[in-house]
Amino acid sequence: MTTFDPLFRTHLDEYAPHFEQFFKLRREDGILEVRLHTNDGPLRWGGGPHRQLIPLLQAIDHDEDVEVVIITGTGDSFNAAIDTAEYVGRGMLKRWDGWATGYDLTYRDQVREPLALLGLSVPVIAAVNGPVLTHAELALLNDIVICSETTIFADGHWEGLGIVPGDGVHTIFRELLGFNRGRYFLYSGQQIDAREALALGLVGEVLPPDQVLERAWQIAREWFMTKSRVQRRMARATLIQPWRELFVKEIGFGMAHECLGAAIGPPAPLGGPLRELFGVD
Repeated sequence: MTTFDPLFRTHLDEYAPHFEQFFKLRREDGILEVRLHTNDGPLRWGGGPHRQLIPLLQAIDHDEDVEVVIITGTGDSFNAAIDTAEYVGRGMLKRWDGWATGYDLTYRDQVREPLALLGLSVPVIAAVNGPVLTHAELALLNDIVICSETTIFADGHWEGLGIVPGDGVHTIFRELLGFNRGRYFLYSGQQIDAREALALGLVGEVLPPDQVLERAWQIAREWFMTKSRVQRRMARATLIQPWRELFVKEIGFGMAHECLGAAIGPPAPLGGPLRELFGVD
């Protein structure tokens, strides 16, 4: 009789503690909520969550008890603050070096991170509970995107840091806004509020802040958990495939130009939405 080794898999109680510094995980009836946070308050983005996100997504993808993922933030923002001290310490506000900043943290991680998100085999719902001023892919590259009335979308690469907007936003906003509007958005430092985001097709629903997460759980239960395990996964694979193809083709190109530009010359003086976030003039 032929025997087979057990499939490799992960277990929530084993991997959740490894990521709890920036990602609080809770699962109920196959639905896994991933809550972004810093010290149990709004997330302050930096090298820590950036580096942990890839292995977290890989661990989730190997957890056979996860059927739907909900990604949300803490408090009044989804991803709208920066760990200033860490960014200064890593040299992000001056000309980047060739390895620790330019390659390992920025190029290597950011090429893999959106692909790890898109590589999840189960449906993903973004419950955007407030502003998204950095790493918009965490909100917008998902099967269902709903947001609070307090949400705004902005990008600080060009107008904020003075560097190439190449870490995936060049693909995301071109596809969602169109070629000309997408370029205008990235160069101008424009902000798009929740109602305009709905009208433009960035999000599917706009809700009061205290209803966003509850609605995400309702969608998970009613839209996805009522279908079979196989149908959930096959629908996800089918409908997310265009994003996968675009990011395989374009993320490395964009990151190479962003890193090259930042290595040749230092960022411009901070402006736009990132000036206040970094607290640096």
